[in-house]
Amino acid sequence: LDEQKLTVNQVINLIEDLYVHLPLKRAMHAIDPLQSLRLIQRQLEALSQPMPERRFHNQMIGIFVSLRDLHTNYILPSYFAAYTAFLPFMIEEFFADQNSQACQYVVSKMVAGFTHPQFKPGVVIKYWNGIPIDHAVELNADKNAGSNPDARHARGLENMTIRPMSMSLPPDEEWVV
Repeated sequence: LDEQKLTVNQVINLIEDLYVHLPLKRAMHAIDPLQSLRLIQRQLEALSQPMPERRFHNQMIGIFVSLRDLHTNYILPSYFAAYTAFLPFMIEEFFADQNSQACQYVVSKMVAGFTHPQFKPGVVIKYWNGIPIDHAVELNADKNAGSNPDARHARGLENMTIRPMSMSLPPDEEWVV
């Protein structure tokens, strides 16, 4: 609990006293990270034990991601940051033709040694855990920093299959369908 309180206080000081882009980020993204931090601070003051660790880190990551600034990050403790969650393939997007607005997603690469008779490079992915893939990428993009929608989309797509744990918690999913 003391560490969580200290972390929140330090982040408040950092953003309030040192983060020169705060007025711009407030205006551009309609956010108030300081108010979000003060709410967490208030919640922690009412607790007699620490907030569940995953919830605390998710809230802190969310505040930093809301800044949409790739240079301002919340880095998780080393027992998370030392790991990477990954699936044994990569996804890339493509458009069937120049006039098409519909983006499609395809398996582009496989990790050496991973084989499956039907799942191989060139397979078009339509769903991710029962969610249309374009919406799944969009949801994942919202969990990533990036100063504009295209940058967030690129990070969201990239992090569908390779997710360093330094700035994001392990995926909620235990497997992907």
